[in-house]
Amino acid sequence: GGCAGACLVAALKDGYTCRALVRTPSKLTAALNTQGLSESLLGNLEIIQGNAKDIQAVKTLLQTPTGIVDTIVFGVGAAPQLRFHIIPFTLDDTEICRTAMATLLSALDELKAATKPRLLAISTTGITEGPRDVPLLYVPLYHWLLHIPHIDKRVMEQLVCMQRQKPAVERTIGEFAIVRPTLLMDGNGVGVAKVRYGLESNPALGWTIDRKDVGNWLFEKGVKPATLGEFKDQAISLTA
Repeated sequence: GGCAGACLVAALKDGYTCRALVRTPSKLTAALNTQGLSESLLGNLEIIQGNAKDIQAVKTLLQTPTGIVDTIVFGVGAAPQLRFHIIPFTLDDTEICRTAMATLLSALDELKAATKPRLLAISTTGITEGPRDVPLLYVPLYHWLLHIPHIDKRVMEQLVCMQRQKPAVERTIGEFAIVRPTLLMDGNGVGVAKVRYGLESNPALGWTIDRKDVGNWLFEKGVKPATLGEFKDQAISLTA
């Protein structure tokens, strides 16, 4: 999708070898063809058709000819749906994030690779356990209109954060970061240098952020560095 797709484009343009698990490969191929990627750069991408809830498909994604991938960008989501209800906004799959994350962690546990990949999970603001991370005017919107998708994101985050409680030898992932963008927009973005961020204890408050900026920030701050540094095992709010 938008954020993970932008991160993928940034990685390919920087010469990274990438793998993508998608339900409809033609959609991803069509999207990438508009991004000015050369044939040689596109040759660094392997597209695997499958569902993020299918453990065999996920295991195929994770395994490489030399072992296992070193970084996972988790950008799973569902299509929005409106309904006649006191909470009018829902999803076509209300448990997609938690189910896909549980499947990913189970796949990694079964593979028992010698190295444990870094995990970058895309979540949302509005579900923090720390200080408020959205403008005050957003609070009714987030806690009413987006109640159902936020339940799914919260459970997904809990599955990831449980890794912090385990000894290093028992973790199924290496270091991780949960990235919480504020209200997402589609545009050209302001550039990574202008993106503001904050940890859960001191979040960055803002109104919107473009998906392109989220993806580029993920690549520059999460994929490229040798370690996550201050972001290790943290939840980070992002805004423009």
